[in-house]
Amino acid sequence: MNNPVHLGHVPAATAGAASSSIQRKLRKMSAHPEDPRVFSQAKILVSIGLPLSLIMTLTMYFPITEYIAGQEDDIFSVIVPSLITLMCYTLLAHGLFRRFGVDREKVWTRFGTLFYRQIRFEDITHFDVGVGRYKLYAGQTKVNIDYNRFDYALVYVHLLEELQYRRFKLRDVDVDDPDWEAAAQRCRNLFASDVYSDHQEFYDSQPAELERLQALLQPPQRPLNKPPQT
Repeated sequence: MNNPVHLGHVPAATAGAASSSIQRKLRKMSAHPEDPRVFSQAKILVSIGLPLSLIMTLTMYFPITEYIAGQEDDIFSVIVPSLITLMCYTLLAHGLFRRFGVDREKVWTRFGTLFYRQIRFEDITHFDVGVGRYKLYAGQTKVNIDYNRFDYALVYVHLLEELQYRRFKLRDVDVDDPDWEAAAQRCRNLFASDVYSDHQEFYDSQPAELERLQALLQPPQRPLNKPPQT
């Protein structure tokens, strides 16, 4: 294979997280890196948020009754426990209603029926890196990829596929920038390394899949399409 690139762990400064973080250890990994996924933290957040919400709701009776009865004149004796109670209910609500997912066509996030946002891979206009997450844009629409919390291998595979036939902005490198090709290869290395390091056992046991991943890692053999000027 021409220009082989070693698949392995990316330094934390590049990938944006340490592989030993607690969140990464708690991730539920898929058997196949290209399986569609729906992610939830209900098991953790509900088990924490539900008892805390009940405890704080019962506890709130005392500062409220004391303040109303004039036994306590400091309003913060009510405000502070109220804020703590609100935080507990927020944890519970996120556990019950917050979901994230990726399938063959799109990556999405929702909060019950109140909020839904998706980005189709063919519509991606910008890839960026934040603190502990990647960020995908389609115009003004943004979806965060929290790689420490969830197994987003399918997202990385789709990004590798997109970079085989078209250009989009990569961090601060625009599609017409002379450094775009170099930036694209850095991103290919990053995505492929993320997939491989998260699913090394799978790829080591599936030579054909590893060969496909290596092929997606290589630069395309023809010039990439640039998006139309707006």
